[in-house]
Amino acid sequence: MRSAGTSARLSAALTVRAAAEAAAAGEPLPGAARAEAVLAALESLSACAAAVESWDPVGGRHRTLASSGYAADALAAMESAFHEDPHFPAVRDTGRPLRVCDIPPADRRGPMFDRVIRPARFTDGVSVCLSTGGRYVGVLHASTASGGVDDEAVAWLRLLRADLAGLVDPLAGLAPPGVTGNGGVLAWTPDDGRVLALTPSARPSLLAGGPLAALLHPAAWPSRLGRHLLVLRGGELLGVEARPAGPWVVVEHGPGVPPAGLSLRELEVLCGLAGGETNRMVARSLGVSERTVATHVEHLLAKLGAGNRAAAAAFAVGVGLVRLPG
Repeated sequence: MRSAGTSARLSAALTVRAAAEAAAAGEPLPGAARAEAVLAALESLSACAAAVESWDPVGGRHRTLASSGYAADALAAMESAFHEDPHFPAVRDTGRPLRVCDIPPADRRGPMFDRVIRPARFTDGVSVCLSTGGRYVGVLHASTASGGVDDEAVAWLRLLRADLAGLVDPLAGLAPPGVTGNGGVLAWTPDDGRVLALTPSARPSLLAGGPLAALLHPAAWPSRLGRHLLVLRGGELLGVEARPAGPWVVVEHGPGVPPAGLSLRELEVLCGLAGGETNRMVARSLGVSERTVATHVEHLLAKLGAGNRAAAAAFAVGVGLVRLPG
C-alpha cells in the first residue's frame, strides 16, 4: 500500500514533469511560475525549508528564485557562498543529491554548515546541482528540522533532475555555443527585450535598445540563419553574430579582426563611404581635415584592391561593417 508521503511525492513529480514538458514545448510559463512549481515539489520531501537558486554567471553567485522556511541570512549565505563551499565541486560535478547525513562528521564544515545548517539547527538536508547541455544553471536546497532526508527523496531528486533543471534554466534547455578568449554570449528575446548573460564577459548593454538591437533583430537579418556584424563603437571593433535558437536569439560578441589590415580610423572612414558621405561630411563627423580623410581613402582603397569608392562601400556592406555611437 502506498504511503501518504509517497503519494504526495508522486503527485509532485507528475506536476514537475508536466511543467517541464510544457516549458520544453515552448508554452509560455513565466520564470516565477516555474520556480514556484519546483519549490512546491521540494516541499513534498517533508522539508521544513526549501530554496530554488539559479546561477548568475556574470555576478558569479547564485540568485534565489523561490524559497520557504529559510531565514534571510541563510538565503544570503546560499547566494554568496555556496559555490565556495568545499562540498560544492562534488555536488556540481556528479549531479547527485548530497545529504548532510552522507558527509562524515569530520568533514561537516564550510559556509553551508557555518551559516545555514548549524545556526538553524537543521537535523539533515539535501542539495542537488542542476545542469543542462553541460551548462550549470542552479541548485536546489531542502532542510529538515527533525528526522532526516530518506532514500526515496534522494531517488526522487535523481529521477527528476533533468525536469527540474529545465524549469530552473531561464533558457529552457538552450545550449549556447562555447566562446573562448574574451568573447561573450547573450541570449535575447527581441520582442520583449529580455537579455540574459551566459558568460562572465557578456555585455547585456549592447542590446539595451538603440541601433545595434535594431540591426540584430531577426527582421533585419539578410537570411533566417542570422547576421554577422563588425561594429565600430567607442574606439573598439567588435565582432557580433546573432543566430536563432528556438524562441531565443543567441548573440556572440568578441574582439573583431580588422578586414584587409585596415586601421580603426580607416574603418571609420570606410563606414562613411558606405553611408554615401562625402569627404567633407566624413571629416566633420570624425573631427579631422578633408585632406586627412582623402589620405585615408587612398590607403583603404589600396588595401582593399578597390578601384573606386563604390567598390569600397560594397565591401563594407559585405562584411557587415557598421559604426555606432560609443
